[in-house]
Amino acid sequence: MLGLLHACTAYHPAPIDPEYSANQFAARRLEDPRLRTDVANLMPQADSSWPPQQWDRGELLAIAMARNSELVVARAQLQSARAQEVTARQWLNPDMTLQSEYGARGEPHPWLYGVAFDYVLQSPARRRLEQHVAGLAVETARLQLMDRIWSLRRELVTALSDWESAKRRLALLDQLASVQDRGLMLERRRIDAGEDSSNELVLVEEARIQTEQQQAQSRLAASVARAAAAKELGVPPAALDGVKLDWPEWGAPPPITDEDVRALKDRALRSRADLGAAMSDYSIAEDRFKLAVKRQYPQLIVGPGYYWDHGISKFPLDLGFSLPFNGNRGEIAEARAAREVAGAHMLSLQADILGQIASAERAEQLARAAADTAERRLENAQRQATQRDLGQRLGESDVFEGVETETLTIRAGLEVLEMRSQWQAARNQLEDALHSPLSGPELAIANSADAINRGAGS
Repeated sequence: MLGLLHACTAYHPAPIDPEYSANQFAARRLEDPRLRTDVANLMPQADSSWPPQQWDRGELLAIAMARNSELVVARAQLQSARAQEVTARQWLNPDMTLQSEYGARGEPHPWLYGVAFDYVLQSPARRRLEQHVAGLAVETARLQLMDRIWSLRRELVTALSDWESAKRRLALLDQLASVQDRGLMLERRRIDAGEDSSNELVLVEEARIQTEQQQAQSRLAASVARAAAAKELGVPPAALDGVKLDWPEWGAPPPITDEDVRALKDRALRSRADLGAAMSDYSIAEDRFKLAVKRQYPQLIVGPGYYWDHGISKFPLDLGFSLPFNGNRGEIAEARAAREVAGAHMLSLQADILGQIASAERAEQLARAAADTAERRLENAQRQATQRDLGQRLGESDVFEGVETETLTIRAGLEVLEMRSQWQAARNQLEDALHSPLSGPELAIANSADAINRGAGS
């Protein structure tokens, strides 16, 4: 008994101070030297300078994997599943009963002392099955962690893409506002000279107001996207002040071959992380159904003991049985139904994956075609602007016509930007359906399976 007490684990309190944790979170910054190790673990080939002058998606994803709070929860759930696996591998503890009895006063030994134990004897087959269920639960938790990592990547890339789109749109709108201001000045001069009516000024002013509204919307979109990116990175939005994103292929993703997409599609239909977790859940449901069937039979309970019975030593051995008179029909029915639900979920998810991939492929094709069309319109507007500039130098057109041409060119650029944003969103959607990045520095992380399984940070 003393040896058992010495083997007990001591309790160590771990209180959480919300005020302290809030202050710690507010102080987080991307240039934290501790993050350098996390990035290096996942991307050994990354630039050795710290902090980087420009952050690419791979570096930001590595930081998100280290700091994202939801990943911390997913890792804790994985550790919990592993602890439950340890429990499943241990033998069941016996129940101990201490007994005493006082007999007649005239007896030389009036007291009875005894101790008894109750052991539930598990069959080897049932024990192996329960251990297998615990092992599958660990695998499910691991796959759920993998799927959460991918969800983190999807949300982070979406936020960064929206942020990049809003910043580029704001830059073009600033150019448009500057040109419109020049147009307003020229229009006022023409009205003062009697060349135009005041109605023309109203139209120009209305266009300028619309641009101002679009600027405000773009600033708001950039702020929202930055906050979303900060959330996935596990840092406060202020930590992204002054951060420059290195995404040279944004809006024009590099081409991919049909063979590559086909290979990734086949892999996604067999082993996407969420599909793998669903398959593991089905295996767990199958094993729990087997356990429920086994529990319809009696279970043996052994009760050895020792008694000092009024001066006589006795060693009883009791045998007991659990008697499932109802045939365990309720648990069996529930387990069978749970298996059906898990199987239907897995097949439904597989069908959804196929539909997601097909839809995303088509969406990217259409978005690419729309971006190409917008590019041709921009080229046409640029040619017209060049001709107007030449005509202005030759005296064939006035300055106001040049302002109109420049305005049309910028608006064509805004249309191109919108089409490129949609193209990038379609590529992001295709990558999400395949659960695999198709280009960029994240491939270095995706190809490091051990690093992803291990994660970054603690």
